[in-house]
Amino acid sequence: MYRRGEVSQTARALRLLDALRGYKHGRTLADLARELDVSERTIRRDLADLDDAAVRIKLTRIGDRTAARLVESSVSAIAVTRRERYTLLAVRRAFDVLRGTPLHDDILSVLAKLEQPMTASERTEHVALAHYFAYVPDGGTKAYDGMEDVIDALLTGIMSRKIVRFAYKHSRGRARRGELAPFALLMYRQGLYVVGCRVEESNDVTDWRRTFGVFAVERFTEAEHLRKRTFEVPADFKIEEMLHGAFGIHIGDPSKARRVVIEFSREKADLVTAREWHPTQRITRNDRGQVTLEFTCTNLVPVVSWVLEWGPHARAVEPPELVTAIVDELDRARAQYLPARAG
Repeated sequence: MYRRGEVSQTARALRLLDALRGYKHGRTLADLARELDVSERTIRRDLADLDDAAVRIKLTRIGDRTAARLVESSVSAIAVTRRERYTLLAVRRAFDVLRGTPLHDDILSVLAKLEQPMTASERTEHVALAHYFAYVPDGGTKAYDGMEDVIDALLTGIMSRKIVRFAYKHSRGRARRGELAPFALLMYRQGLYVVGCRVEESNDVTDWRRTFGVFAVERFTEAEHLRKRTFEVPADFKIEEMLHGAFGIHIGDPSKARRVVIEFSREKADLVTAREWHPTQRITRNDRGQVTLEFTCTNLVPVVSWVLEWGPHARAVEPPELVTAIVDELDRARAQYLPARAG
């Protein structure tokens, strides 16, 4: 089973193969060793294993360093415009919040391959373009260092529809082991989440809503995709149904959807109308400049904290249980500032 920090020789050899693909002139062994976090001696051994497996790799020189070049039948050239290069660099900046994951490594690999055929002047411009876009994450980022193999197993489960055996630590410290059918990967508030259902005695996931869950990737401590255990994503699973904009990721019973109505002050009207807060939203403005936001959702918990963030500029109107929950939260917060009664 994959655990943090463990890399099998086979998995490392496959990564080495990926690291060589797309490099017309090859890469130095030192560069490869640095990328895979192993010694050059290990790289040489893995190259020999690949050669034994009939993968054509030629040892060559780059400057005064020993290098390896993958001998491929053809190398496809893709024309990329200046703006497309800028867009890729912007995506790379956004993916910096996923540092330590295979997704971040892959975007760096794509950009490195893109740089290979560039002229000196194009490389200079490419470096400059990277500084023309910045992404500032709100609320900090999550740490995925040492989780490469765990995330690899989860990604394999998603892409190849394989059951994943896992160990998972909840926020309160309670650990759980089990098997998961991972449907999809989501990025929410600079963090990765796997959505899927736990499987029990068989691979049947037709009753997926019963064991469906949202799992924060950083809480997985072990993961292993099971080669002989596959599943099919249920036809009635629609990822759009669990994406609730500013109100997070959750799956609910559509029959229990509630109509939410919130009124906002004139001072915040432009801010409210400038964004999409929920896929089902409808915004109206009255003759006094105030706006009303309406949408439907199955989980009111995140709506409570969101309304409170607006302070005196937002007032919940419907449903009654939302109004009650907000008032109760305000009362409890206010109680923290009231003087204690004498005994």
